[in-house]
Order: sequence, then C-alpha cells, then structure tokens
Amino acid sequence: MVHLASYAIQSLEASYAFFDKGDEKYFDKVEKHETAVNSIDEELTTYLIEISNELLSVYENEILASVLDSVRDLERIGDLAVASANLSQHIHNKGIEFSGTAKAELEDVYNRTHRIDLDSIRVVVDDDKVLAGQVILRHEELKKLEKQLRMIHTKRLNNGECTVQAGINYVDYLSYYTRIADYAINLVEKVTEGVI
Repeated sequence: MVHLASYAIQSLEASYAFFDKGDEKYFDKVEKHETAVNSIDEELTTYLIEISNELLSVYENEILASVLDSVRDLERIGDLAVASANLSQHIHNKGIEFSGTAKAELEDVYNRTHRIDLDSIRVVVDDDKVLAGQVILRHEELKKLEKQLRMIHTKRLNNGECTVQAGINYVDYLSYYTRIADYAINLVEKVTEGVI
C-alpha cells in the first residue's frame, strides 16, 4: 500500500511540474506512474480479495475492508493527478495563461496538498496519532482556503482580471487538489479509528 502511495504521490508531483513548466517529459512521467499505480492497485486488490475468502476474525475483516478502501483512495489520487496533467496539456496547447496571482495561489494549494499526502503516509507507516491530528487540522485549513480562493477568484473574473477559460480551469485545479487531500485524509482517519 505504501508502494502504491509512493507512485500516486510521484504522479501528483510530475503533474504539478507539467502545469508549472509545460515540459512534456513531466506528462510522460505522469503516464508512467499511472501505469504503476494501476498495476499495483490490481495486484493488491486481487490479493486482498483472496484473503477475504479465508476465515477471518471480525477485527481482521474490518482491517481488510479498511485497507481495500485505502487502496481505492490512493488509486483515485493517481487518477486525479492524471486528470490534472490532461488539463495542463489542454491549457498549454490552447495557450491559456494564468495571472501571476492565480499561479501563486494554485502553487500554495498544491504545496499544502502535497504535504498532506506525504504526512498521511507517514501517519500510516508510523501509526503516528499526534501527526494525524496535525494533518487533520491542516486539511480543515485547506478546505477554508479553497472557499476563500473561490470567492477571490470570482471577484477577479467579475473585474475582468482573468479570462473565462482560465477561470474555469483555475477552479478545476482547485477542485483536483482539494479532492486529492480529501482522499489522503481518509487514510489518516482510518489510523485514528484504529482500523489500519
């Protein structure tokens, strides 16, 4: 599962690098990591389903269900990284430009999401309840920031400081990053509930 998480996070990193730099080599990395994510997801899911056919205790069944959920969450992080890279490819091909302010805001959201993802895996590996609490608080801050940025962005659009196309894409990126953080926080919550 940690191996799967590593590829999903590397896909996210390459996806953001592609958005930021526009170099196709990062898009290729996203595709390569997605192949690895899908392969590990398939093997891990098959293995877990085989285990589910064994005689398991109630607690073992809870853990199994929780790990299956976590595998799904990690696979979705990979999918959203791919969606973000595809959006970046569209933006680069169409020559759509973001304002410096919009780019800085997206960089901040990405960095917060990336940190949440990395720390979520640390929570799982180390069974770190203290870090879990900190990550949950940072996730709540990210959700508040997303709402603020959406409002600020609407004002920019209304003032003509941003094109409609860039505006729609900005909101898409915000949505991708915050959803990625949502999936990562699911892992943390499973640790705090003692089912992973």
